[in-house]
Amino acid sequence: MVGRNAYKKPNPKDTQEGTQPNIQADIRTALRTVVVHGHANRLSRPDDEDLIWHGDWRWHHSDEHEPSYEEFDWLVDYLADNTVCSPAEGGDARTDDATKGDALLALSAMRGLGSHTKRKSYISSLIRCMGSTRPPRVRHSMLRAVFEAREELASITSVSTPEDLDVQLLEQLSRALLTAVHPNGDQTVLDSKPAPPFHRDREFYYLILIYTLIKNDEWCRRLIRTNDDHLARWISLVDRDHVEHDPLKFLLLMIFWHIKSSGKDIGISPADERWQLLITDAWRDAQSIEWDDYVDGIPAFVTATKLDWTASDNREWLVDLAPMVHATLVRLQEPERQATLRDGGVAQDTIDAALFSMQGLKDDLCRITKDETPRKEMSVELRDIEGKY
Repeated sequence: MVGRNAYKKPNPKDTQEGTQPNIQADIRTALRTVVVHGHANRLSRPDDEDLIWHGDWRWHHSDEHEPSYEEFDWLVDYLADNTVCSPAEGGDARTDDATKGDALLALSAMRGLGSHTKRKSYISSLIRCMGSTRPPRVRHSMLRAVFEAREELASITSVSTPEDLDVQLLEQLSRALLTAVHPNGDQTVLDSKPAPPFHRDREFYYLILIYTLIKNDEWCRRLIRTNDDHLARWISLVDRDHVEHDPLKFLLLMIFWHIKSSGKDIGISPADERWQLLITDAWRDAQSIEWDDYVDGIPAFVTATKLDWTASDNREWLVDLAPMVHATLVRLQEPERQATLRDGGVAQDTIDAALFSMQGLKDDLCRITKDETPRKEMSVELRDIEGKY
């Protein structure tokens, strides 16, 4: 790779004067070239925002093998060496934010935190890239990079924390994640358009990331600390207009369920009309969204739906909810749909658990609303499943 070869050249202090600008130009050109290939079926302009959210950041060698973490070490070093403070933070005004954005998108292809020798450096660079005075492209590219590393981050606990990391660094990352989507309103970015208060793709990646992290009890406690204000951000999204086929409300509901399970009050009562609307929107979308990434969360989704039903005297709401639950159940039961999920790596036991929990919810709704719809209309064969639970 041209960029790697350029970066591995001798230090310009030990070579002829003027080498450094040439090296930097080579690296910028290489990264710009990589980014324009972010869509598999077409070339794109390197600053096209669509690349951040919809680019396919997967690299392969000519033999179809994926590169190792170590092959990204030079780019992690480059990002660390060039991620200095912004001008507003006392840094160098010549900082090349465009190149940092390109580097972050290229590093998304690691699908993790990199080699163990560079992991701490990489996380530290990510935190610096989330500063509220960073341009939106840098912050959003960083969010994409962290999103791709979400599974590895979620696996880190106090027991399994790698020796090269410390809890304080993860605390800083938690605080920085909020800044990535909701920078301080009193700080401005030079030569950059302000990010909108709501951005559908940004919120989607943010909530998927949070949904993955919050399943880890330690991350859950870390994210809901009062001074981080993540919770206020999530609550602000509850009142957003519903958009069809959009999993944002489902993700919010699951996040709130994990918080409630930890014993913390989220400030919205299950008897609150907003809670009921959130559940309705989530089940409305559950009928059509793809479940590949979420099917393991369906039992918890059902539990969240049933929270404090006795607190609600709105029988009409439950009547409206029943057909949505039924439609989702029937769709997930389809053999073709289950085959697709299995092909995507979802275990049959996970699918069975989802079906079993939804069937129980449907039965409860029928009982509460006095709906005598025959069980046979649900067309769900549960005899083999029930023996497992």
